[in-house]
Amino acid sequence: MRTTISQIPVEYRHIAGFTLLVTYIVMLLGAYTSAIGAGLSCPDWPTCYGTWVPFLQPEIITNSPYSALQIFAEWAHRGLAMTAGVLIVGTTVGAWVTHRNTPIVKWSATAALVLLPLQVILGGLTVTEDLQPIIVTTHLGVAILILLCLLTTFLVAYLRR
Repeated sequence: MRTTISQIPVEYRHIAGFTLLVTYIVMLLGAYTSAIGAGLSCPDWPTCYGTWVPFLQPEIITNSPYSALQIFAEWAHRGLAMTAGVLIVGTTVGAWVTHRNTPIVKWSATAALVLLPLQVILGGLTVTEDLQPIIVTTHLGVAILILLCLLTTFLVAYLRR
């Protein structure tokens, strides 16, 4: 397996950096979603109005008290967060394969992965519990911890190249 992975033209630090960037963009999109009052524009979780892609059903947008932009922002935040989650899994696996002799890379990536299920649960609770301040704040706090773990992973991998 190591031989196969080492033949990929992308280096681990690129994957770690991309994961860090996508995670940061998820956080920015979450802040934007909150700032435009769209935190509950998809009233259920994990779907949005009972569907994965609400824009395929125009009546959802028409009958919603929220604008299409608000629904799109919340929907995009969820979708990009799912993408970031997959990247975090890949970054962690990659750390254990390519940096098995660099404990800080392995363990910082692993810490991000360990925090990920908590972050997913908090994201769901943010919606189902109607934006309770303690839940929203904890959701942001865990996101910051994940971002710091990924930053550590990236920086150490980059400096050890």
